[in-house]
Order: sequence, then structure tokens, then C-alpha cells
Amino acid sequence: MQSFRNVERVLCNGVARLVLSCAVVVAIALMSRLGHTETIIKQPGNHPKYSVELEPHLLLGWANIDANDPFPRNIDFKNHSGFGPGLRVSVPLVGNGFVKTINNDVALGFGADWAHYGGGGANVLWFPIVMQWNFHVTDVITIFGEPGGALRSVSSRGRTELHADGVLQAGAKFMFSRYVGLTLRAGYPYFSAGLTLLL
Repeated sequence: MQSFRNVERVLCNGVARLVLSCAVVVAIALMSRLGHTETIIKQPGNHPKYSVELEPHLLLGWANIDANDPFPRNIDFKNHSGFGPGLRVSVPLVGNGFVKTINNDVALGFGADWAHYGGGGANVLWFPIVMQWNFHVTDVITIFGEPGGALRSVSSRGRTELHADGVLQAGAKFMFSRYVGLTLRAGYPYFSAGLTLLL
């Protein structure tokens, strides 16, 4: 059993490294476009108009899934790390955001994320609801913050427990075109890398 967990841990670490490496390569490739772009942060409303944003992604979870603590006080990647897929759906709420003098918008994001935590053999489902505040820096780069909450379902050893989680994440979107891009996200309860589709 211990050898199986060791193999599982190595595979999860290998996949996580592959995902992060791919994200870095794509980000570096996009850097070549930055030399040809101008800032649009002081141009309110100069960003793509969309009805819904779909973001399928892969995630690396680091939440302490055994605790009923919305925001952890310590981080333990060795014993609390999981990997899996997820989907975020965001619907625009305010086309020209809270600060009227800069290029920003606000969306309501919700979704479902799954991760397998090899250390404890647990499967975790999150159902996040967040406010996504986007700041359009250039045609290529949008940075955002996401405060919110999530319902966390942990299944392990034949038991399922429900917990409330806080969500506090920040990230960046690197757009290949006006409506397709790469999204990188960091924060609690996971890191993610995924595709952005503006519809």
C-alpha cells in the first residue's frame, strides 16, 4: 500500500510539473507579443464584450482538506496536495467596473473542481462562487482578483464530509486572440492553469 502511494505521489508531482512547465512555455511565447502592444488600462470599456466566459483548467490543490478552517494558518504541500480538472464559468455583471477611470470589469464566477489527494487517498470536490474583478492592462494581459467562497466535499475511507471554504485567488489572462487565451491562477484553495473562451 505504501509503495502504491509513493508511485501515486510521483505521478501527481510529475503531472503538476508538466502542467506548470507548459504554462511557463506558453507565457514566454506570449511575451513576444508584448513588445507590440500598448497599455489600455486608462481606456475604460476597451475590452472584449462577452456573454459568458468558459475556463476549463487543471489544478494543483494545497488546502488542508481534513480541517474545517476556511483559511489555513499553515501550508503543508507534502501531506496536503492534490491534482485534477475543473471548470469555471463567469458571467459579466458590470461592463465598466468599480473604478470608472480605468479599464476594468466585474464578473460572477462559479464552477466545479475535482482533485485527488494521494497522501490521504481523498477525492475532493469544490463548488466555488467568486467575484472576478478584471483589470485590462493590454490587449494581451488582463490581471484579476477573486474573493469568494466554496463548498468543499471530501470523500475518503468510505466517508463524505462537507466543509465551507474561503476563496482568495489572483491571476492573469494571456490572450492569444480577442476571445481565446490562457488563464493562470494562484491562491487558496488551489493553483490552476487553463484555457479561457469568451463567448
